[in-house]
Amino acid sequence: MAKEIPLQISDRYRSRFPGLCFGIGTILNCTYFEKREDFKLYKRELLRKMRRRSNLPLIQERIQLYDQFFKEWGYECPLPGHLKRTLDMGFPIVNLYIDAHLITEMCHGILMAIQDLDRFEGNWTLNLANEGESFQGVSGRMISCREGEIVLRDEKGIVCSLFQGPDFRTRIDPSSKNIVVYIFTAPGIDEVWVSNGIQLALEILERFGGGQDSWWNVFKP
Repeated sequence: MAKEIPLQISDRYRSRFPGLCFGIGTILNCTYFEKREDFKLYKRELLRKMRRRSNLPLIQERIQLYDQFFKEWGYECPLPGHLKRTLDMGFPIVNLYIDAHLITEMCHGILMAIQDLDRFEGNWTLNLANEGESFQGVSGRMISCREGEIVLRDEKGIVCSLFQGPDFRTRIDPSSKNIVVYIFTAPGIDEVWVSNGIQLALEILERFGGGQDSWWNVFKP
């Protein structure tokens, strides 16, 4: 299992979005679970930190940057709704993987995906979609892309759209052991928040999922 991802960034992406970096982190041999008391207590502490006056306005600012970017492309950003629900009700209890994903997004105000590393095939490329190009979304329905929207590909096809989410083929499930997280950015999102977000996600998967041999990197166009 190759834990390091030698991401390629296409010339089309570099030309169109020269300021948007992209972060990837991997961790191996994680153990899935749905509920655990020590994880619940950990999430409560992170929620208190997130709600502090010194942190929350900065998180909201970054989420607004994503929301503006989504609106410019005619899509609805999920982050504002997730933030409101988190502030009102706390972090959800789903499973280790989904919870780690949502915690990272909300604590740092960034857009992250979490998928099964073993289900990717071949080289990875950060690229732009062609008009009408499609892939099967994580819900199972077919997703059609617009010309120029940001996508991540492996050698078999699109595995995620920044605006429309991850694909079905590489989805995580209870059998997933080797995990990859990655962070798309929007104009104004600094590299430091990408690296901080990846490190938080990997810390959670290591501490509570027993993950090992983690790796991460932030790629710049």
